Amino acid sequence: MSETRPTWSARSRFAVQALRFGRSLIVGSGGTALDFAALSLSIRVFGLEPIWGRAIGLLVSGVALFLGSRSFAFRAESESAVSQAKRFVISELIGFPLNILVFKLLGWLLPQVAPELLGLLANFALFVTYYYPVRNWVVFKTKQPLVAQTAT
Repeated sequence: MSETRPTWSARSRFAVQALRFGRSLIVGSGGTALDFAALSLSIRVFGLEPIWGRAIGLLVSGVALFLGSRSFAFRAESESAVSQAKRFVISELIGFPLNILVFKLLGWLLPQVAPELLGLLANFALFVTYYYPVRNWVVFKTKQPLVAQTAT
């Protein structure tokens, strides 16, 4: 009976993806903290409506997320920051309304929950289902090294 074991290359790719996901969680946590602070400040200090506070929080955290994702989470500094920024902005233009929609839906479903907590829940739900996959495979994608093949 032959036992199939993953090759070193397969384990290595998994380790790279796991580290990338872990670093992305760290960057995302920092972005979430900025988002939470901006949302709380907007609502509690400046008296804005929660939806406007949410928009401000998302904008403030977006800048930090781009910089942190590019330099730390995905270590994708070999490609031009301009082209990555374009893809990031496009992904955020799609993600922003999704985030607002999830936030409003959660507010409707859970009206007794503080908007700050709803913002955290919306961030987590979208991180797992949208933001991480898009940043990993589209925004900060890594180019595969060219492999030379010998003629036989």
